[in-house]
Amino acid sequence: MNLAKAPQAIIFDLGGTLWFEAWRPNEDEIWRMEAEAVRPLIQGWGVRLDIRLEDLLRDIWHAYELAFAHERSRGHRDVSLPALVVAGLAEHGVAVGREQAEAWWRASWIHARHFGMQLYPDTLDVLRELKGLGLAVGINTDRPCTSDMLERDLPYFGLADLVDAIACSGDTGFVKPHASSFELVLGKLGVAADRCVMVGDSCERDCAGAKALGMTTVLKLNGRYEANACPDADYAIHDLAELLALPFLGAGRHAVSAQSPNPHEDNNADRY
Repeated sequence: MNLAKAPQAIIFDLGGTLWFEAWRPNEDEIWRMEAEAVRPLIQGWGVRLDIRLEDLLRDIWHAYELAFAHERSRGHRDVSLPALVVAGLAEHGVAVGREQAEAWWRASWIHARHFGMQLYPDTLDVLRELKGLGLAVGINTDRPCTSDMLERDLPYFGLADLVDAIACSGDTGFVKPHASSFELVLGKLGVAADRCVMVGDSCERDCAGAKALGMTTVLKLNGRYEANACPDADYAIHDLAELLALPFLGAGRHAVSAQSPNPHEDNNADRY
């Protein structure tokens, strides 16, 4: 463990850490919502498409998924969605600039609640307890948006008053374990790496990336009892509430129990 002194901040991954996908969205409904948001933009530009807007939005996202898989196999660079918007429109004879493409990207970003995301049962209680202990709380997530775009989701999930700083892969152009998003959120929090704890569900992305910068690391296993040991994790937990019992928080000085309502006792790792 790297903490010589008590931590000043805890940084969390999002998916598989603070929330999970409770249900799969209807993709056609997602494209409809995105088209509804983007249509006023292209009408204002005087653009006429030779393809349904919903179909173009679907094609751009599928191009992102393919490009992301390719980039992951080569390194840690994220894929620019505005660049894919430019390319997707160019295929249909429409030329737009970078500012227009970024406006499209921002308009088409749909809230996480429409994608079936649901907080783990102990998320809010644990974050409230950490704030009550005087700790800053950050989020570092590989989501292809900027931190201000993600902030739109926080009030719906009750997180707005519990999160002090956010870093997304869309801010930096790189995904974890690249150092850039870790450094960004640390800078926003104003906390040195050796006074910070990173909590995430990926050994490679969350723990290895944070450990390389000197952070203390906690791997959230979510019932994956057969998972291989993670050499970059200082601690392993299944539920967020277990975080409160770890020694660097001074176990026993807080009110929230380290017993969680999460259903991980039945080894149901496939749910998450």
